[in-house]
Amino acid sequence: MRLRHTLTMLAAVMTVGMTWESPPAAAATLSLQGPPGGGQGGRGGRDQEESSGPKAYDEVITEEAVTREGMFKTHMVGEDLFFEIPERELGKEMLLIGRVVADSRATSSFTGGSRMNRFVVWERDGNHVVLKERLYAAAAAGESNLSRNVDRMRQGPIIARFSVAAFGPDSAAVIEVTSLYTSTNTEMGSIEGVQSNRSWIEHVAPFPDNIEVEAVQTGSSRPTTGGRGGGPPAPPAPGGRGGGAARSSAQTATLHWSMRRLPDEPMMARLHDARVGFNSNRYVDYGGTDHRAETRRIIRRFRLEKKNPERALSDPVEPIIYWIDPATPEWLQPWVKAGVDRWQEAFEEAGFTNAIFGRIAPTKEEDPDFSMFDARYSAIYWLPSTTQNANGGQIVDPRSGQILKGEVRMYHNIMNLLTNWYFIQVAPLDERAQTLPLPDDLMGRLVQYVVTHEVGHSIGLPHNMKASSQYPADSLRSVSFLRRMGHVSTLMDYSRMNYVAQPEDNIPVELLVPRIGPYDRFAVHWGYAPVPGAHTPEDELETLNEWAREQDTKPWLRWTTSDSPNDPGALTEAVGDADVVYSSTLALKNLQRVMDMMVDVTEKEGKDYSQLNELYGQAVSQWGRYMGHVAAVVGGAETQERLGTGPRFEPVSKERQEEAVAFLADNAFQTPDMFVDTEILARIEAAGVIPRLRRAQGRVITTLLNKGRMDRLSEYEALARNSSEVYTAADLMEGLRGAIWGELNESTVTIDVYRRNLQRAFLETVERQLNPPPAGEAGGGRRGRGGQQQPHWESDQRPVLRGELVELDALCEAAIERAGDAMTRLHLRDLRMEIERILDGDE
Repeated sequence: MRLRHTLTMLAAVMTVGMTWESPPAAAATLSLQGPPGGGQGGRGGRDQEESSGPKAYDEVITEEAVTREGMFKTHMVGEDLFFEIPERELGKEMLLIGRVVADSRATSSFTGGSRMNRFVVWERDGNHVVLKERLYAAAAAGESNLSRNVDRMRQGPIIARFSVAAFGPDSAAVIEVTSLYTSTNTEMGSIEGVQSNRSWIEHVAPFPDNIEVEAVQTGSSRPTTGGRGGGPPAPPAPGGRGGGAARSSAQTATLHWSMRRLPDEPMMARLHDARVGFNSNRYVDYGGTDHRAETRRIIRRFRLEKKNPERALSDPVEPIIYWIDPATPEWLQPWVKAGVDRWQEAFEEAGFTNAIFGRIAPTKEEDPDFSMFDARYSAIYWLPSTTQNANGGQIVDPRSGQILKGEVRMYHNIMNLLTNWYFIQVAPLDERAQTLPLPDDLMGRLVQYVVTHEVGHSIGLPHNMKASSQYPADSLRSVSFLRRMGHVSTLMDYSRMNYVAQPEDNIPVELLVPRIGPYDRFAVHWGYAPVPGAHTPEDELETLNEWAREQDTKPWLRWTTSDSPNDPGALTEAVGDADVVYSSTLALKNLQRVMDMMVDVTEKEGKDYSQLNELYGQAVSQWGRYMGHVAAVVGGAETQERLGTGPRFEPVSKERQEEAVAFLADNAFQTPDMFVDTEILARIEAAGVIPRLRRAQGRVITTLLNKGRMDRLSEYEALARNSSEVYTAADLMEGLRGAIWGELNESTVTIDVYRRNLQRAFLETVERQLNPPPAGEAGGGRRGRGGQQQPHWESDQRPVLRGELVELDALCEAAIERAGDAMTRLHLRDLRMEIERILDGDE
């Protein structure tokens, strides 16, 4: 048996949309730091000192103690916190998480976040108790010298060591742990420079399987004046006036720690499959039979077990509950709950009824001991933040992949992002979006969509960017198809609103927003459905492989190929990219309609033009995304993840690449007149449209000429059986020459300011490729192993680009005599000098 369900594995916190970092796991004992300039160390410092030995129980836990029963007994004696740890809890593996729940520095935007996530054990060492981290990067099954050595690799740093103050009647060790929560301790995720005289235990709540502790910590550093943060004091103003009254940059934060015992009987692990998208844990297995140290992966999932295993559909023994922050605006709470409940249909595919629910959490007034940060509870936090984002993740049992706590963070300003997305992409298709702000029912539906997506992450599903290319593009304009399949096969893609649909298609507005799709149901079934008769992860493999092979005949069930750098079907923010030229052509029609209505929708007497300015910028960015989607076809390769059943990569056909470059010639490299709208520009800025368009077009050129893409063109040409069927780097240069430099062949050469800037952007991109800055400088060149700069002549890119410059120089020289105006003549001369300079610098 190669893998037992009791094996321990690497734990991690998975977050999509934002990275949560834990403090580094450097070995250290509990450190105590007093106020600057000396003074007494942190409270509870006596825990670190040798004492004369344990005292009588009632001398330590006096009559004034406030005692509560739980996994440990907790005692508050005055302001001191004691844990009474029974023998049965020593050596038990536990999850310890720390969260910031209030912060004095978060005066206008609060994002909360993780301070630490660790797995720990309490151990007795004579008259001391040690809190020690456990690591899970390696495993070896069985009892052997090797497995014992691997176990030593799991010994993490000492987080704290306490003297036993007394022993309870059942030999339980009584220790004072105040300093664990009120002193500077990196492993506990405390803030910096904690001062004991301004820090204290706020609340303690023990439960049968966990203990919750909340503490106020105040840290102090140098004083500052004026703005927030820990910057240096402002210099005195002229004439002896100070820069403002100095104030301390002290930080006061409330931190919540939750310590939860891991399940006595770990859930059986399920082995990861590269064909199905699941977050996973990696570990090195030293106990395999393949004569090597093997990296293995297990998926992350909640522990769902049927109440009635004999039934095809059964309620779970314990459903998945997401507690919804009571701080969520009341009018949005039903939409957030519905966003969780949407996953019911997917879990029914896995054989579970009533598997997942959203519930509004009680307030502190309703239940003083309830906390959203409790490690037992999955939670959806609503954060008063200006961040336009949301994210979802999970904390798992490292031994099995069981999700112990799912977490979703909804930042309040996500609603502004949703407004921009919906208006820019589908306002012509929904009359409700032609008035701003959006009506509450529409905004509620959009928030529900985000919640469902982020809950998807926290139940184990990563992004599947390939899904947007798995339907025929013209089907996205069919009402019957959209009702049956949706416009994207999964909610886990970054495929937003259906911008391919046109007004004449009369698509019902409820079909414009992504919803749970066939891939979501497939993935949840693959990850959560029980495999009858399986007692080990290996027992499941035959059945899981059979389920995964359904992708071979149903492309909409495929997942992103994780090691593909150039699949043009695995794009973010794309809709209908099975035929990206067709879809982007229709998208541009809708974008033009949006531009035509933009002033009327945003202009209101008495209001400034900040929203018009923001939406105009969003429209330019959306145009850039459409161009980027098409550019990805060049040098691309279609992929399907396979396990020993055939080729995984196939270069895109020459015809599709030619079509893509022709589209870019007509749309990316011709001035987008929709953005040169004086009705808008005169309202939002005195100047700026010329450099804005130059930047947008320049990004498309940079995408096409990057080294990786050009290297792939050369490689695919070399590998082709018939080179005439392959799109080459030379073909790309020819296409760009006609698109960007076409005026040079006219009988009278006239180049306007927008085209002049486009041509300059081309030369700037070529220069960056040919003459990258030295390694280590800003924008430094490509680096190889060990940080060494890679030579830019290592591929065909240099001769192709240098040859193109020589061609362009000759064209410019010949065109000067045919210049139709003075500015064109000056521009052509300048181009020749720039080309000479770039070529000289490349030698």
